[in-house]
Amino acid sequence: MPNCVIRFGGNSVKDVLLLETFASLLKSTDEQHVVVVSAIPELLQITEKGLGLLINNAISADGLIDQITHELKRLPAIIGNKLERGNGQNEIEELRNLLRGIQFTGDYSAALKDQVICFSEQITSRLLLLFLEEQGLPTRILSPEEGGLKVTDEYGNGTALFEESIRPEQHFQEKVLLIPGSFGINSSGKINRLGIRSADYAAAAYSRLFEAPSLELWGIDQEFRTADDPRVENTTVIPRLTYAEASELAYFSDSSIHPRIVEPLIGKHIPIRVYKLEKNGKTLQTTINSESFITENVVKSVVHTDDIAILKLNGPGVGFKPGILAKVTSAFHQSEINIRSVITSQVSINIILNKNDIAKANEICRHLKLTSVSEIILNQQVSLIAVVGHGMQQYHGVSAKLFSAVANHQINVLLSGSGASDLVSYLIIAQKDKAKAIKAIHQTFFNVQ
Repeated sequence: MPNCVIRFGGNSVKDVLLLETFASLLKSTDEQHVVVVSAIPELLQITEKGLGLLINNAISADGLIDQITHELKRLPAIIGNKLERGNGQNEIEELRNLLRGIQFTGDYSAALKDQVICFSEQITSRLLLLFLEEQGLPTRILSPEEGGLKVTDEYGNGTALFEESIRPEQHFQEKVLLIPGSFGINSSGKINRLGIRSADYAAAAYSRLFEAPSLELWGIDQEFRTADDPRVENTTVIPRLTYAEASELAYFSDSSIHPRIVEPLIGKHIPIRVYKLEKNGKTLQTTINSESFITENVVKSVVHTDDIAILKLNGPGVGFKPGILAKVTSAFHQSEINIRSVITSQVSINIILNKNDIAKANEICRHLKLTSVSEIILNQQVSLIAVVGHGMQQYHGVSAKLFSAVANHQINVLLSGSGASDLVSYLIIAQKDKAKAIKAIHQTFFNVQ
C-alpha cells in the first residue's frame, strides 16, 4: 500500500523548479508513490479542438500532430525533448493513426472522442516518466486497462464504480507509479473520461482503491484563500476545510480542485492535503477532511463567479399557474442545460444558468407554450458572490452582515439565496460592482482594514 496518492498537475510539468522539486521529494524517501497525472493544458486544448477541425477539413491528422510536437518543443528543455528518444514516440504515433482514421471517415463516436482526448494525459505521463527515469527513479506507467478503475457508460462524464473496480496492487513494484488521470474503463472495456479537469476525481478514486491513508495535491493552480479575487488585499490561506466546504468552493473556480473529488473519499474518511511546491520542498497549506470546524465568524471564504446569467420568466400569473417550471426544467434537461438555481415569486421565475447556456435556454423558452409568461428577460452582466462556511443556520447574523456589507457601499442586490444549505449564502449583483462587493464582504467578515 502506498503512503499516499499524489495528484500532479499538468501546469506543474511546464515548470522547471517544480519538476526538480517533485523529483527531489520522491527521491528523499524510501516510500513508494502513486502519482496521478493531469494533462498539460495546451495538449488537452489541441486534442479537444482538433477533432472538430479535423472532421470539418480545417486541418489534417498530420497537421494536428505537428501542433502537438510544436507545443512539446516549447516546454522546458529538461522535459520537452524527452519524446525524441526511443519509445517516447509510441503515444504520438498511436494518436496519429487514430486521427488519420477519423480524417478518413469524417466522423467520430463519443467513445473515440474520449480515447483521443485522453492521449493528452498519456503523452504528459510519458514525458514525466522519461524525466523521472533520468533522475534515477524506477518508474512505470499504469495503463487504464491495468489500473482497474471501472466507470459508468457515460462518455465524457463517467462516474467511478468501486464495487466493480479491482485494486491494482499487483502492478505496484516500482518506486513511482504514474497513472494518466481523468479516465477509467467502462463495461465495454473502452476508455471513458470522467469529465472536465477530472484528474482530481480520478486521484481520489485511486486513493480509495489503493486504500491510501491520504490524497496529496501537489501544486494546485489556485489556493484556498479567504477570498478568491486577487484584487482583495490581505487574504490568507484557509488551513482547514470540510469535504462539503471544499466542494462548494470548487464550484466557483476552474483552477482549484474538481467539485467531485470528495465523493470517493467520504465513506473512507481519507483526508486531502494540499501542498505548495517550493524550491526546498513542499509546504502544507490546507487539509480537507470530514471534521467539522466552525470558525468564530462562521465564514471561511468569499468567492465569486461571472459564469452565470439570469433568465427571468415574468407574468402576473406565473406564481399561480402549475407546471410552468416543470415544463421548462424538463426541456432544459433534454437539451443538457444545467440549472444552477431557481428563485421564484408570484410574478417572476428567475432561473440561474451557466452563461454559455443562456442563448439556447432563451430559444427553448420562446418555443414553449408558457401561457402565463408575458415576457422573457435575460441578464448576462451579473456576478454571483457567495460566503462559504459551516454554521450558517446555527449562528445568527451572517445574512445581516452580508447584506450590510454591500448596502453600506451602495451596491444593489438583484437576487439572493440562503437557508437551502448550512454552508453557503449568496448574492447576485451587477458585474460592474463585483470587485467593490467582494472587498467589502471580506473586510466585514475578516476584520481587514
